Amino acid sequence: MGPRVSVLIVFLAVLSVAQGLMCNYCQSIEKNHPYCEQMEEIECSMGLTQCIRLIMHEPAYGEVRRCASTKECEEKVSHLVEKECCDTDFCN
Repeated sequence: MGPRVSVLIVFLAVLSVAQGLMCNYCQSIEKNHPYCEQMEEIECSMGLTQCIRLIMHEPAYGEVRRCASTKECEEKVSHLVEKECCDTDFCN
């Protein structure tokens, strides 16, 4: 393997590690319109390795989609909240 091919392989490896997880981001906390319709695509910061979706039921209505830590995904939530975590791009 020539030096150019080796440099290219190293460059591609570094590039793939540098890009973080991509998640949908939105926040809709309204009783009359509790679900997200408009979402942004965001790249998660270092340490945030999960995408999360939270749906809150009465008395606190709303939906939140964003990046999260593994610790947050492992924590228990109230029975009034649905929580889904995943670790692939735009899975939330």
